[in-house]
Amino acid sequence: SNLPRLAIPVVERPTSTTLNPKKKWTPRATRQTRMTETKEEAKVVGMTPSEAYKDEVVASIRSFYDDGSKYGSLSQSLHAVQAARQAVLAGAPKEVVVGALLHDIGWKLARENPKTPNGEPIYFNAPEKGCLAEQLGILTHCAIPDGADVARLRAQHDVIGGTFLRMLGFDETVAHVVEGHVLAKRYLCHAEADYHGKLSAASKRTLEFQGGPMTADEAAIFEKDPLFEACVEMRRWDEGAKEPHWGVPTWDAYEPLIRECVVRERSAPGECAGTYERRGNEIVGLVATVTTTSPPEPSSASKEEKTETALSWAPTIPAQPCLRSPRQTELLAQWQHKGYVVLRRDEWLGADAAEALSQAVWEVPKIKYDGSAPNGPFHTWEKDRAGETVPSRTEAYADHHPVLDKFLRSDDSPLKAVVAHLAGEKVALYKDKINYKAPGGGGYAAHQDGYRGLEVPQYKSPEDRGFITYVCMVAVDASTTANGCPELGWECWQRKEGWLREIKMPDQCCATKEDAVTFQDMGPYEAIEMDRGDVLIYDNFMPHRSGVNTASEWRRALFGIYYGNETEPRDLRKLYYEREAVGRRAKGSSKGGGKANAFHTGTPVIIEP
Repeated sequence: SNLPRLAIPVVERPTSTTLNPKKKWTPRATRQTRMTETKEEAKVVGMTPSEAYKDEVVASIRSFYDDGSKYGSLSQSLHAVQAARQAVLAGAPKEVVVGALLHDIGWKLARENPKTPNGEPIYFNAPEKGCLAEQLGILTHCAIPDGADVARLRAQHDVIGGTFLRMLGFDETVAHVVEGHVLAKRYLCHAEADYHGKLSAASKRTLEFQGGPMTADEAAIFEKDPLFEACVEMRRWDEGAKEPHWGVPTWDAYEPLIRECVVRERSAPGECAGTYERRGNEIVGLVATVTTTSPPEPSSASKEEKTETALSWAPTIPAQPCLRSPRQTELLAQWQHKGYVVLRRDEWLGADAAEALSQAVWEVPKIKYDGSAPNGPFHTWEKDRAGETVPSRTEAYADHHPVLDKFLRSDDSPLKAVVAHLAGEKVALYKDKINYKAPGGGGYAAHQDGYRGLEVPQYKSPEDRGFITYVCMVAVDASTTANGCPELGWECWQRKEGWLREIKMPDQCCATKEDAVTFQDMGPYEAIEMDRGDVLIYDNFMPHRSGVNTASEWRRALFGIYYGNETEPRDLRKLYYEREAVGRRAKGSSKGGGKANAFHTGTPVIIEP
């Protein structure tokens, strides 16, 4: 009576001996073919599903995930959609996306009623007596050897989940990904020396139930799986789906895909073979050749081509480790929550590139500006601690230095790749500058980067913040509190109040002058120290400041400032610097008294071109 309405007709209720069989365990016979959608096999595995049946499947599965079950600090529903979102970001086909969404559905079957809430994390609960997996006869088709205890049964949530999805008529690829994601965890513990140490305490505990790290023989079998790479990446998505501050599309976004992946009517347990031959938690072989059950989509491609695309899919592994889960979701979550991220050198750039960047930056102050070109480079100067004239800032240098231009604007720019990932869209360079900050060089008073010109959209509300730029500060030299590292007022940023002028005058936006807000009020400010080659990224609404360089070494920082592509693309960088050439950058920044900008706290020196 507790079964969902869509469930396969109830088989004879298994006994306790079925849950923990006393008979000698033997592996099931190997199926030589998987289910395909030929007319002949459709008679065996179930006809094309009706729309009403798909509706039942979608509604019942959704109800499973609406029960508030916990996955660590998250709901299991949020864990599911975060995993699916990573599959979408990876460009996975819909079958893999739905597999990511439903990868933990096996935990739901450990209850008599999967819609019953439970306050504890779902993976710490042993199967209940009369649980859905037992009622549906799934446990009789799991390779549980003689003497297995409830922990071993709990460990096979991947097998239980894959079997259940096959019974409901899901595309075989969906079930394949679900069945393979725990094996991928065991595989990575075998293949990567430091992987086990990175697991959470809960994940280490479940690993014990799941058979521990793979043996070399198991790993060799797993690597022959046509979806090996997809299963391994699914495991990384699983790790990355644990971010309470990462907002992603809700369950509603995936229901159309769930419908598309239901390709057969229901079947009995065991009628559809699994992916692996098992001896308990150990895999001892693969089940024949994998093909798909998905119907062709409307396009010029044949059904066979679509089949090959779905089941030979392997993720493209990003060159930068920071763009691979779970690190990528950690960054996305912090970006949404605090408005900034810091990437360490080796996860986005590398030591050699950082050294080459340092050498290139020293060359920029030597590039002459004759005062006639609107595209820079625009140099400003200041006095250092010894009273010598030294470079303070250079803007618009990219057109004059091929190495730095490639670093900032090429299709394979490592900086552009990171920003595009955070922005969720293609980006273009808006401004490029270098702050040199020699010993004794000035800092910058607290401010935001407000953009009023070029007819860019202005702030309206926290949901519609108008024109947003992505400010990337690359630490060419180590950045410390002593030499004037950046400081961010991210708690103020969290309020999403828009561009707060240095002083809000009563006739502009405040009831009284006492209500006026200064940038100093936008704290507290957090110092962000960085090593050489690290990068700090924040948006233009972030209050920020930096102190004077009191150390004995330079603190150079290269900035690339990007914006998302407009509906009607304009070259905003070109437009911006054309105005700068006749404005505050004209005649050696004499309009600003030689300052890099109004917030610069150094001692400027005007050197006209």
